[in-house]
Amino acid sequence: MKKSVSSMALVAAFLLLPLAAQAQAFRTYLASYGNDANAGCSVAAPCRLLPAALNAVLDGGEVWILDSANYNSGTVNITKSVSILAVPGQIASIVAVGGTEAVNISTPGVKVALRNVVVAKNANNPGTNGIVMTNGASLIVEDSVFANLASNGIYVANVSANVHVKNSVFRNIGQYGLWLQAGPNGDVVNSQFLQTQGILIYATAGTTTTGNVTDSTISFGDKSFGEGVYSAASGAGAVSKAFVTRTTVHGTQWGLDCESLSGGAAFMTVSYTTSVGNGHGFYNAGCTLRSLGNNHISDNTDTVGALTPTALQ
Repeated sequence: MKKSVSSMALVAAFLLLPLAAQAQAFRTYLASYGNDANAGCSVAAPCRLLPAALNAVLDGGEVWILDSANYNSGTVNITKSVSILAVPGQIASIVAVGGTEAVNISTPGVKVALRNVVVAKNANNPGTNGIVMTNGASLIVEDSVFANLASNGIYVANVSANVHVKNSVFRNIGQYGLWLQAGPNGDVVNSQFLQTQGILIYATAGTTTTGNVTDSTISFGDKSFGEGVYSAASGAGAVSKAFVTRTTVHGTQWGLDCESLSGGAAFMTVSYTTSVGNGHGFYNAGCTLRSLGNNHISDNTDTVGALTPTALQ
């Protein structure tokens, strides 16, 4: 009898597993009129906040945001591969609140994409960073705005993830629009960094960090502070590599900043780029700073260090 009861319990538990999996959908939906009690977060009965939609979506699925509203009440922890997409024309915001980041990604192997969202701080109870990634495979951000954050727009550290930012705006950020540290490979295309420091590509001991900046604008507005593109390597075996192409840097203290520190090796290659109206048009401290000879660097207070001409190939 005991064996029979135990077997029946195991069969019942097994039968419940497919039901739990079926409860998740490839695509879930959010709306300002939604309710997190809605099972499945379907288009007919959407949920209200991101944690509910993320819980209901399959790994590798999509969360669609249907209209304008704020879609979180605290840090959004993303623990699966997912794309979060707001319908064009709507303003879907994710706020940093209570001294923490708006979005946290720290799960190995996940691939996360965000499109057409606004990441900002809660004015009454502000948070810190927009997105923090300390584990995962990739982060893609497209057509989005990061505004009024106390720390960084996007902070990716201690992970060899691929980071892609396209057609996005970073404005009035306390530290950097994009901070890459200790391992990431980053691409920034057709984006603007306004009233904020731009992009930090930082390698620590034993790591390589790479950043490509193309067709973008970085304008702090006060040339007594801030960096435009900063490639820094600190510690034995640290290697930082920055490639800056068709980009304008204006109104920073260090327009193109490249520094090798404590045994690290920093590199920066600049092509078809304008650096004007900065404190230092470029600043080279022990770095290999290369120019392809087609840049416009003028009307800065000064330049520091050597710029190595490199022939076009």
